[in-house]
Amino acid sequence: MATKPNEKSPVSSDYDEKVMFFKDVSLGPHETQMRFRLIHYWEAWNPLKKTLIGLEMFLIDEQGTVIQGFISPGLIEKYLPKMKRGSVYKLNNFYGSINKSIFWVADHTATVSFSWNSELSVLQDSPTPFDENSFRFHSYEDFQANCDLKGDFYDVVGHMKLFNGQSLIETPGHVMKLYLWDQTAGDFCKKFKSYENTPTVFLVTTVNTKSLGGTLALISMSSSRVFMDYDVQPTIDYFAWLGSNPEIAGKVNAEVVTKREPLTIGEIFSYFKHESA
Repeated sequence: MATKPNEKSPVSSDYDEKVMFFKDVSLGPHETQMRFRLIHYWEAWNPLKKTLIGLEMFLIDEQGTVIQGFISPGLIEKYLPKMKRGSVYKLNNFYGSINKSIFWVADHTATVSFSWNSELSVLQDSPTPFDENSFRFHSYEDFQANCDLKGDFYDVVGHMKLFNGQSLIETPGHVMKLYLWDQTAGDFCKKFKSYENTPTVFLVTTVNTKSLGGTLALISMSSSRVFMDYDVQPTIDYFAWLGSNPEIAGKVNAEVVTKREPLTIGEIFSYFKHESA
């Protein structure tokens, strides 16, 4: 699902060059140009060695195809000053590397890796609108099937019921615990407190599904982003649906949301050991 900007810009001479779309990206070096919107980027760390793996990116091209991008630690200083979330860029020369086998944030089998001869610059006056966002929503059953497998990172939208903590319901009858960590937790608190009225709809991206204490839990990652109520079209749509079905919000069982589920030291350690950027 994607959201589009409202306006188009005039034709630019930038578009006289040949462009490769994400769907055509294959493994190996490419001496060509691609154009994309930089939706999001984040640092990827090795949680055990405490070393920086690189800079991960979430990109979308003018056809609405998304792909994961990567910059190695030695090249971050070269490209990071030019990067701004939401901006549209053109990239000349890159390497198509195989997508990692775990923790996918995009369906594409390849990753766009910046190389020593890559040239990144802002795309001026694009005649084609680029989608501003893209989400991957899946069913409750998909979350269950992916639990503890370190596979795809899905996005989820639902409504919150506040008791002793935050819980999210994705479809009537299904309650999932939501655990927010680090920057994602800070973003949630900042956004939550900024609302004059208590927000009810919450969208979190790229969550890792785990079983904690026998309960299905959604765990935020370094790549996770948070949206509420009227931030993006999916939350707007869900907010409207919730307003037309007020009885749904009342189906959350307070006892389920607030019941204590003790974890052993081993379970807690296991989570931190396997948590990855």
